Amino acid sequence: FTLLLFCAIGYMHRWWSKETVAVVTGGNRGIGFEICRQLAGHGVTVVLTSRDESVGVESAKVLQEGGLTEVACHQLDILDPSSINQFAHWLKENYGGLDILVSF
Repeated sequence: FTLLLFCAIGYMHRWWSKETVAVVTGGNRGIGFEICRQLAGHGVTVVLTSRDESVGVESAKVLQEGGLTEVACHQLDILDPSSINQFAHWLKENYGGLDILVSF
């Protein structure tokens, strides 16, 4: 429901662009994957995260092959402080930060 509201509001006043960076934890499957697809479809740059890097890479590849080229993937285990620190450093180096966080 929240994503639908976001999309409906966005059509009235679009405040995002491809420079807008969204991070979706658990974006490799289910609702997280669909949120990645929807955000990327609306022109947002999406960083799909997954505890298992190889699964995340495959999920990002599916989206990219579907024409959603502004999708990246990175390993992230939100229960592991080391993983969080590595991800935060990578995100800052590559994107300068984030604008949207969707966490599952």
